[in-house]
Amino acid sequence: MKLVVAIFIAVFVYVFQKNLYIRLWNKGLDVNIDFHDSYLNPNDRSYITEVINNDKFLPLSVLHVKFAAPKSFTFENLDNAFITDSYYRNDAFSVLGNQKVTRKLYFTAKKRGYYTIDGISITAKDFFLTKNLAMQIPNKSDVYIFPNKIYDKKFDNVCSIMLGDMESRRSLIEDPYTFRGIRDYDTSFNMKRINWKATARTGDLKVNVYNTTSVQKVKILLNLDTNTMIKTEYMDEVSIELASSAAFYYLNKNLPVAVRTNGIDLITENDCDVNFGTSKSHMITIDKYLSRIGGHDDIDKFMDIIDEEISEGEKDVSYLIISSYHKEPLMEKLDMLNQKCEGLMMISPYYNIHGFQKLRSYVNGWEVNIYET
Repeated sequence: MKLVVAIFIAVFVYVFQKNLYIRLWNKGLDVNIDFHDSYLNPNDRSYITEVINNDKFLPLSVLHVKFAAPKSFTFENLDNAFITDSYYRNDAFSVLGNQKVTRKLYFTAKKRGYYTIDGISITAKDFFLTKNLAMQIPNKSDVYIFPNKIYDKKFDNVCSIMLGDMESRRSLIEDPYTFRGIRDYDTSFNMKRINWKATARTGDLKVNVYNTTSVQKVKILLNLDTNTMIKTEYMDEVSIELASSAAFYYLNKNLPVAVRTNGIDLITENDCDVNFGTSKSHMITIDKYLSRIGGHDDIDKFMDIIDEEISEGEKDVSYLIISSYHKEPLMEKLDMLNQKCEGLMMISPYYNIHGFQKLRSYVNGWEVNIYET
């Protein structure tokens, strides 16, 4: 009789806890996976935070949290993970009732892009580990991996060529806030420019002289259609790095910078552009946009962009064209743009096995070693 009672109690406890877990295992359970940083540069070290909050009395002795992270991330701890098209993790936790558990997964970012963790798969077991319980929950976390910056004299020299041209064409409008000095008065100066203190001190009429100011702007036009079949993805990355580095260079010179490209935005799935700006945050805006490029339209779309700049672009703009494609149809349009704008320069990346033909004086080749790709 005692054995029957013991069996009955055991069955009752088993069925009771099983039904209890089925009804309540995911109540008050919150799982969140988040990138610690919103944006990173390549080779930066950061981490993903896993947070499990079990806000109920019922413990979860076995809880598995599964999610996919970008394959291009190099994680320091590869336990409970496997890599195929993505980096898949299956982390095990044991969470008591009313307990919060936090775990950090350190990684190094390697490749430019915009990455998200959109969903999490959660599995658990009942107290006797016989019943499998599972659910999918949404997750909203993203990170930008910015393009590499090019820091060398060769690149600075290329950018400084256009900067020198801009300086030579700079506006002769004087900036009343940039005082340069005092000189003798002559009839070419307005009487309002007279410095009366200097005049009284010297006995001769003296006038204030100011530095000229430049209202020059730089617009970067980026073409990602190489019109070739050889390692086009790598050439796209080189072109994007050149655009990001050029924007960084000119913004550091306090010049307004804008970007247009035939690249496709991963979020909007359309071409878009970044308007002029000069602040430090504007560089972040540009890099975020360049990070989101996940493909491109064809060369005809870039031709349309050039046509729009010829017909509608501002006159006080200098253009930096970045395009590995540099055939005559494009060059003829750039000739027209060059005649209208304040200045134009082109950087054309090319593979070293192909060589480079300089078709115009404003074109600068940028050699890329195909064996390093």
